[in-house]
Amino acid sequence: MQINLSQRVFSREETDFIQAKLARAYEKGLIVPKTEKNSSLKVSYCGAEEGVITPKWNIKIYRYNSKKEGHSLACIDMYILEKLLEEDYESFVLPNLPVLQIDDAGWGFPLCGVMVGISDEKNVLSAVVPVNYFRDDPEVGIQTRKYLVKYTGLALQILAQFKAAPNTHRIEICTGHINQMLRENLRNIGYDVRVVEIKGMLQNRLEELFKEYVAEDIGANIYYDPKAVDKSEIPKKYYECLRYGKKHCPDKIKNGWASMKNGNNGQ
Repeated sequence: MQINLSQRVFSREETDFIQAKLARAYEKGLIVPKTEKNSSLKVSYCGAEEGVITPKWNIKIYRYNSKKEGHSLACIDMYILEKLLEEDYESFVLPNLPVLQIDDAGWGFPLCGVMVGISDEKNVLSAVVPVNYFRDDPEVGIQTRKYLVKYTGLALQILAQFKAAPNTHRIEICTGHINQMLRENLRNIGYDVRVVEIKGMLQNRLEELFKEYVAEDIGANIYYDPKAVDKSEIPKKYYECLRYGKKHCPDKIKNGWASMKNGNNGQ
C-alpha cells in the first residue's frame, strides 16, 4: 500500500496497514510499544533501548480527529517510518564510520540567537543564527522560516571544517525542530543520520559556549541551562530574563514567537 505520510488525516485501512508494519518491526526487535494514558491514542511505539532505532524516535497514532474524518499520526522522524513500512531493515544497520554529533542551544531562551554545535567527541565547533531571524522582521524574521536555512547553512560550514563527507562520517542529531531541515538536507547529501538524545561532551560544552555568547551579546551573565534547573523553576527564570531584555536590550528579544505576540511577554 502506498501512503502519503505528509497528509494530516489517515483512513482506517491506512492506519491498520501502518500498525501491521509497526508490529512487524516490534517482532524484529527494532521498536517497542509504549503505554500512555490517553483515550484517543490507538498505538504508540519508540525505538528499542538497545536497538539501531534510538528511543528518541517515536510514533503515535490517534483515533478520529476532531472532525471525525479519520485518524491522525505524529512521528518524530518520518524517514524511519518510511523504511519500516517498506520493511527495509538493512537501512538501519550502522555504517562503520566515525560519528559527528549535532545539537542546538538557545531555542527556548527568550533572548539572543540560537547556536548550532558539532562535535567529533574531541572538539566542539559552533556558530550562531542571529536573533533577527527570530524577531518580527519582515525580511528574515521567524515567520519567513529563514532561520532554518541559516541554521542548516552554518551546520554545513562546520561539517566542512571537520572535513566530513558521507563516506567518512555518520551523523547523530538532536530531535529539535530547528534540526529538521538540516537532518533532511544531510540525508539528501548521502549521510547516514540518526536522531538521538545528545548527552555528554557536546551538550555540556555547547551550553557553556551559549552562556558565554549571551554574556558577551547583552553584557549580563543571565543565561540558565534548562537541563540544570528544576522544571518548576524554568518559567520564573524565563520571565526574569525576558524582563531584563525588555528593560536593557529590547532588540535582543525573540519577539517573533507567537507566545510573545499573544501577551505571554513577561509583563
